[in-house]
Amino acid sequence: MSEEAFPALRPAQCCFVVDDVAQAVDECRTRFGWGPFQQFSAPVADARYRDWTGPKRTDVALGMAGRVQVELIHVCEGRDTVAAYQSRYGTGFQHLGIYCRDRERAITALASCGARLDDRGEYTGIRFAFLDVPSGPGMFELLQPTASQAPPGEVAKLDTPSSREAIALDRATIATPKFDETFRFFSTAFRWDGVVARTRTLRYGSSETRLRRARGRAGALELELIEAQPAGSDPYSQHAARGDHGLVHAGGRAPDDAAREDAALECTWLEENETFRLYDWSGGPKALQLRD
Repeated sequence: MSEEAFPALRPAQCCFVVDDVAQAVDECRTRFGWGPFQQFSAPVADARYRDWTGPKRTDVALGMAGRVQVELIHVCEGRDTVAAYQSRYGTGFQHLGIYCRDRERAITALASCGARLDDRGEYTGIRFAFLDVPSGPGMFELLQPTASQAPPGEVAKLDTPSSREAIALDRATIATPKFDETFRFFSTAFRWDGVVARTRTLRYGSSETRLRRARGRAGALELELIEAQPAGSDPYSQHAARGDHGLVHAGGRAPDDAAREDAALECTWLEENETFRLYDWSGGPKALQLRD
């Protein structure tokens, strides 16, 4: 498929698997200022996933963190793409929600550059499809709103808005040992003309390492690709060592009152003088990045 014909894809959602959706919503509101959230349970009496059929029930909450929608999810019963991640990794940054005009055309386009369809379905107001990509299984969820679906950012206000200023998410970070393949895939999928991968020095805690890094815009997010090293001790290589799912953390600018003492790890990209801290929360260990 030619570059001109490749459909526009707009990442606008970060989905985190959590142990308790209601508890995670409370943390998001009070700690990060996200929301308001729409919370609901999604039961399906006769769900299908690969060769499995049976009842499925999922707890979900949707809220905003700046221009990016945050999805909190926990599969209580049944099997699907999210449940496969949940059973292997527990909590964590599970997928990017990517809006498109035509789900089938987007599936075909992404398959042409290396993606594989894992699952597809439809709920009231939305058609979805999960795809495996070079940096991880089920990491992309294509979302095609139908006429009855509110656009991103207009979720129902079913809880009380937070009283604190929200941390606006604007970045998703992906670690992969298959950097060249991943970089080619993302460059095609998001039309990255002029994005260049460079080797940079990461200081993490009291240690340093050299890693290849690339950053490109995609919808409401900057996507940051980092090459994980075999047996490396940096947070990205350690993340990749646990399995093949590359989403590490979502990130944003740190508010003035961000508590450094609560951070799990402080890091700096030395050439760019970009300091950031990684935080543990309900959405996973080191699953939030706050940049100075």
